[in-house]
Amino acid sequence: MPDIGIVMPVYNQHPPYLQAALQSVIHQTYQRYQLVIVIDGADEKTVQTIREETAGDSRVTLLFHEKNKGVSQALNTGFTFLFPLPHIRYLTWISSDNVYYPRFLEALRAKLHAGPPQLGLVYSSFRHVDGEGKSMQTELDLVRFRKFQQKSKEELLDVCFIGVSFMYKKSYAQKIEGYHLEPVEDYEYWLRLTERCEIDYVPEELMDYRVNSAHSVSARLRKSKQQHRRWRYAFQIARQQARQRRNIPYETTVIFPVYDGIENKTDLMEALLEQYYSNYELLVVDLSSCTTGEHILKQIPDPRVTIFTMPNATVKEAVRQTLPRAHTPYVMIHGPRTTWPPLVVWDYLQRLVLYARQRHTTEFLSVHYVARKKEPIQHRFTPLKDEPRFGELYRTDRLMKILC
Repeated sequence: MPDIGIVMPVYNQHPPYLQAALQSVIHQTYQRYQLVIVIDGADEKTVQTIREETAGDSRVTLLFHEKNKGVSQALNTGFTFLFPLPHIRYLTWISSDNVYYPRFLEALRAKLHAGPPQLGLVYSSFRHVDGEGKSMQTELDLVRFRKFQQKSKEELLDVCFIGVSFMYKKSYAQKIEGYHLEPVEDYEYWLRLTERCEIDYVPEELMDYRVNSAHSVSARLRKSKQQHRRWRYAFQIARQQARQRRNIPYETTVIFPVYDGIENKTDLMEALLEQYYSNYELLVVDLSSCTTGEHILKQIPDPRVTIFTMPNATVKEAVRQTLPRAHTPYVMIHGPRTTWPPLVVWDYLQRLVLYARQRHTTEFLSVHYVARKKEPIQHRFTPLKDEPRFGELYRTDRLMKILC
């Protein structure tokens, strides 16, 4: 009897990609599986390709959505079919343009089967390929990516390192609700699942992830700023909901004064929201005379953002009045004089916070980045005349004593 259930959600797909995906499942070294293909309002060409590739295979079940309902609903339809089958113990799913290596099922099942009862999710490395199936990574890139993925489940809240190659136990999947929150349905699902079970890693490439295919969600997200903002908003919602479930409060408050004449408001906002470190609330203070900053920045949604208006106030007045709202250990003032070092643009805030955590017993005032130094992050104890400074990470209690 099959003990692995695989779901493949399919909308319209380029036939050669779909054929390759289906054949990669059919030719697995481990053959005890059941494949459920959920045809999610696909066109006739796609349906015909599926029927031709799976004709006569008793392991394959076709389920149909008359109209396209999206990946999450297609996955839920497939797993709802598999859940009641008593012989199915392990679950996974594959996109219709990705390709399993022959040992995919065998390797991940073996890891789950040999692990302790609390092990509920295993994952492996995978190769990024282009639309032609050519690798987008050198051998050194693959080594670095394997190392990047080797993290604890607690780190999943900050970095989505599991990716597209995974398998999990049905017994744990039945304890949580299904997939939702597109286009981050897989990441949001991992956050909830790993609150119930442990994870383990297979440091080996077991599949190809096609990055630039015609119907790839990831390709659409890269090509459109609005789509990327939609993805980032959902990504932060998933993180925020996970922190709320786990009773993890914000660690940092970022105060962002926006005033008349400040250039690149949206670029400054985007640079901050793209930081790897995400456990902060962002208090935007619009100081412009006609609240133009509020109008512009509301176009960039993020669940961590609150916008206040203080027309014609100075930056220092805005910080002084906003600071009592910061109920976090650390606070940073962001603005046009925040210096983003070129080599650490996206993890700038994370590096400052990690440095501050390591010195939490020290009564420092702030930590800051110093270019061209052997130790680029330093801390100081003594207030300066022009306090607060943009881009420095302050201890909130000490900054309040100075300014308030």
